[in-house]
Amino acid sequence: MGLAGTLYRVTVFMELWDIYDEKGRPTGRTHPRGAVQQPGEYHLVCTVVFANSKGELLCTHRAPEKDLCPNMWESPGGGVRAGETSLFAAIREIQEEIGLTLAPSQLTLLYRDKRNDFFMDTYGVKMDFPADSLRFQPGETDGAKWISLEEWERLAAAGDILTPAKGDFFPILRAFVREADSSLRVWTRENGDETLREKILALEAIPWPELSADPWPEREHLASFCRMEGERLAAHGAVAGTSFTHKGERYFACGVAEVATHPDFQGRGYALSLLRRMNTDIQRRQADLCVFTCQPSLVPLYEKAGWTPCPDLCLTGGSAEKPFPSSSLGLTVMLSLLSPKAIAHGADFRNTVITLPLGENKLW
Repeated sequence: MGLAGTLYRVTVFMELWDIYDEKGRPTGRTHPRGAVQQPGEYHLVCTVVFANSKGELLCTHRAPEKDLCPNMWESPGGGVRAGETSLFAAIREIQEEIGLTLAPSQLTLLYRDKRNDFFMDTYGVKMDFPADSLRFQPGETDGAKWISLEEWERLAAAGDILTPAKGDFFPILRAFVREADSSLRVWTRENGDETLREKILALEAIPWPELSADPWPEREHLASFCRMEGERLAAHGAVAGTSFTHKGERYFACGVAEVATHPDFQGRGYALSLLRRMNTDIQRRQADLCVFTCQPSLVPLYEKAGWTPCPDLCLTGGSAEKPFPSSSLGLTVMLSLLSPKAIAHGADFRNTVITLPLGENKLW
């Protein structure tokens, strides 16, 4: 109680979550954390798996004061707040829980899992630091240790640590931990490597020989991700971007312009690995949304990389004089709404046509 005549104002912070439907699409509605969700409603959480140069994984210890699963070992993470992407929520949670400051470029999306009432996005980070150097958040985390990949898998399979692990996650994690950083190269228009550019063109000519007449896009890709095997280009994926207006609102959209794997290296998961890195790159660019098309047979691949199929959407490229609708090609539209504005206008992206000014005969 304060002194007589003194007025105190107490501000209580209520954490809100965005509500998603069963397909992982934002509904445009929010929900107070801890309140009961209605059937068919989902929220989004994130977790981060750290791997060091020894191939060990970081486990953090939940404080005994935690209401849920106290004194359990886990991979750090938490709830994604309304208006956040899972990438920036992961960065925030890591700063809060263990005191590390991460740049968006350090995280790679590894996995999206659907649970009873939430989706979980799992990111991977390769980083070396002593476990006892971390600064823990009181009441949340009170310890950390590095353990071998094999021990982590054993404990995760037995339920002795809280992880995003399911059977199909283990090979994804193993590939991430063991993948040499030198095997991934990024070609950008700012610091393009002409030799690598020529290798990209040679790879593109295998699935798309018709591109030989127009070998390099007039509007260059924002970034090209290249998976190398020695000096050979094994796989390539490109991110494109443009601004457009939809139902009175202006947005910046990114999309997957292409993904290709050389026939000599197919079946190794390189395309999926590149797509996950591209998804993270798009979030890092703070795009309002990501939208692109794919063949229906490839929808499961893009879902594994974190995007949602939207059969009620039509993406129209081309030009005003010569529109190029995805519906005329039998393609499926993949979508993720990222910015607070796009999420708040989620209803505008259902049963509609999205028109992008991409140029004649182009859908990215």
